[in-house]
Amino acid sequence: MPKQITIKDIAKKTHVSVATVSRVLNDSDCVTDAMRQRVMETVRELGYVPNSIAKSLKTNSTYSIGFLVPDISNHFLISIARTVEDIVSRQKYNLFLCSTGNRADRELDYLKMLLSRNVDGLILNTTGHNDDFILKMNTQIPMVLLNRQVQAEGFHGDLVDTNNHLGCYLLTKQLLSLGHRKIFVVCGPAHLSNSQERFQGFVDAMAEKGICVDEHYPYIYTGDFLMQSGMEAVNHLYEMEDKPTAILSMNNMLTVGILEQLHARNIRVPEQVSLVSYDAINNMDLMVTRPTSATFDTTAIGERLGKAILERIQNPEGENRKFIFDPTIIQGNSLGVPQT
Repeated sequence: MPKQITIKDIAKKTHVSVATVSRVLNDSDCVTDAMRQRVMETVRELGYVPNSIAKSLKTNSTYSIGFLVPDISNHFLISIARTVEDIVSRQKYNLFLCSTGNRADRELDYLKMLLSRNVDGLILNTTGHNDDFILKMNTQIPMVLLNRQVQAEGFHGDLVDTNNHLGCYLLTKQLLSLGHRKIFVVCGPAHLSNSQERFQGFVDAMAEKGICVDEHYPYIYTGDFLMQSGMEAVNHLYEMEDKPTAILSMNNMLTVGILEQLHARNIRVPEQVSLVSYDAINNMDLMVTRPTSATFDTTAIGERLGKAILERIQNPEGENRKFIFDPTIIQGNSLGVPQT
């Protein structure tokens, strides 16, 4: 095995002290530009890589941040993650991106791994099933939540979220304005805060038209925020005797599954059914069917998320904060009046 290059090797090769090499590597102002250049040339020549474990013991920081997402294929989340990485990397932090697949067991495994690695902070889009462990972990690691709240008392940290209620309220109002009353709502898991808030936006808009959405309302499908659930929702719709005239999809991956299965069953949008979506689909302008969508500025969300976790690392005891982003409704070609 090749010998690992150390700062002692750098110092010997450059004919300077170990302390001087250390000051250069730590961007100290106490060295001349000429000395800095000499040392860095030797660093590149020898292929020196800093020992992050040793450095973490010295500084009490690993310069690492964990980021747990439920679905790595979701463009909304990946766009945010790219911006977060750009923000935190400017402060020399590395981002560990982990995809849980919305599975509680996988999320717990990742949480334990990140805890063992002594990450400096955690950004979490939770599955909603590991609240007790998250609260214990929260006493040791600063956290910022994305989109989904920890629904247990005692969480200390920030929340960056979209305006779930308003987005679904506005989409439902648009369908109602066209005359739709039999609106099929495709929901995410009922225990998640963002799913609850989106559903309540739908309920409140319907109530304004005198339509009660209760246990007797027939047009509800509850699944995961994943493409497969969207496909299964359409299969459920297909079996209904009194079919809905419109669909409200509560996230972009559900919408992709809905569109795929509508196409497979030769159900035309908007001729046979109208469709609106919470969150936009990636490259929607290239699609034949472009759902009217509640969209969000993922760059702004990512920037706020990145800054929030850095601020939380610097001030772990700060007050809890919420940063909520309002939607922009982008019109597609998926809306029509209900067919009687």
